[in-house]
Amino acid sequence: MPAAYVLIHLNMSVDFADSLRDIRAVEGVLRADLVVGPDDCIAFVESEDITQLMNTIRAIRSVNGVGKTDTRSIAEM
Repeated sequence: MPAAYVLIHLNMSVDFADSLRDIRAVEGVLRADLVVGPDDCIAFVESEDITQLMNTIRAIRSVNGVGKTDTRSIAEM
């Protein structure tokens, strides 16, 4: 199963709790947490195939307040 960590920058003009709730509601997001550092939120996503994974990432990007994402795919070994 393809999986990834999505590093998320949130816009300062939104309520972070609302954006976090909406990110957590996206299909394929197994966990999302607010963090302290250069990123505001980190989400762990997993899907049946790469197409579905990309759809999950697109859905995260469409959440109100999400300004930018940076995806780190998990390398299967």
